[in-house]
Amino acid sequence: MSESAVAAAMAVAREQGVRCDDPVVLRDAWHVLVHLRPSPVVARVSSAIPYPVGPDPQGIVRELAIASYAAALGCAVVPPAAEVEPVPYRQGGHVLTFWRYVEAYDDPDPRAAGRALCAIHEALEDYSGELPAFGHPEETQTMLDALPPSDDVELVRELASRRPELDGQPLHGDAQLFNCLNSRSGPLWLDFETACRGPREYDLAALGPGDALDAYGQYDTELVEAMFLVYIAWITASMMTALPRRPELAGAVERRLAQLRKHPET
Repeated sequence: MSESAVAAAMAVAREQGVRCDDPVVLRDAWHVLVHLRPSPVVARVSSAIPYPVGPDPQGIVRELAIASYAAALGCAVVPPAAEVEPVPYRQGGHVLTFWRYVEAYDDPDPRAAGRALCAIHEALEDYSGELPAFGHPEETQTMLDALPPSDDVELVRELASRRPELDGQPLHGDAQLFNCLNSRSGPLWLDFETACRGPREYDLAALGPGDALDAYGQYDTELVEAMFLVYIAWITASMMTALPRRPELAGAVERRLAQLRKHPET
């Protein structure tokens, strides 16, 4: 997919007057990230694979809206690129957004990342954009329905169905430290494409135990544990959907399924 994504990024960059002599693919996974060198701009290009086999392209549209909101309030997030208007672009079957290029250093300091996530949560309380519910129940069922029937599919379906009905607030949606970039100025959160609405403990379940969670502040320990199952069921469904085109996920899928099988009620 990267060739099509790079071509789309180059075409929109030319239209918007962004110089790019040497495009570099930074990541080719759910979507493609293209550094438009020498410009300090990264194009985030949606997969051209139709949903639900491919990821929902509207995810990066929501991501741009919520990350722009958080950046405007001074939160520790990777901001949209200043070189182009911060809106979604469409080219060659792809949806594109453009972000500031941030040079990555070592892994982010977990405690600083946890504090930054708490500040993001505080800032997002008043965000009014439309977001899916935590655990992405509709998306999860759609992905599972598209998979060949199996005991593993039914296991994930059963556990996802136990999602509690709780209100909450706008969240990152996939707040694992993998989605936090270390910069010269400290940790910056990114990849808000799975932003959702729910209790903060849903993001903290993704964050996992450790220094980042310890530094976050107050939270409900029992609710974090309950949200962990919801989070893992969604992550597992998305990985199982992507597995045919991303066989390198096989080990991660099995590890996630093993976690779900150990749940005391299965």
